[in-house]
Amino acid sequence: MMHASWPRSETCGVAPRTAVALMIIAATIAWMAGGRDLVAQRTAPNPAASGGLWISDTAIDESRRLLMVVDPSNRHAAIYHVDSGGTMTLKSARDISWDLLVDDFNTQDPKPEALKRLIQAGGSAGSGR
Repeated sequence: MMHASWPRSETCGVAPRTAVALMIIAATIAWMAGGRDLVAQRTAPNPAASGGLWISDTAIDESRRLLMVVDPSNRHAAIYHVDSGGTMTLKSARDISWDLLVDDFNTQDPKPEALKRLIQAGGSAGSGR
């Protein structure tokens, strides 16, 4: 039995079968999350304002995609890998409420507090001209 090979989409480099699977997954998650209406049908320009999910889809390599889903209303995030066959695997999930309260973590100079002091003192954050 011969199997047809799926051509890659020229717009995003994803096989049509994978793109359809991602759209179905995203629509299902959005439908389950809020009011049973699709995010694409909502009129609010900001998904957070309308109670919707933020979904980001990024290529990892030729055969895997990274799907990040953030629910701003309850401050949870989930990361999935989706393979070329459409199989979705949960890689990480967490409540990010406490993460968003951290003022300074793993940052480089100038630190946020130093910038705040500089601005309050009327200084300039630019190079010493």
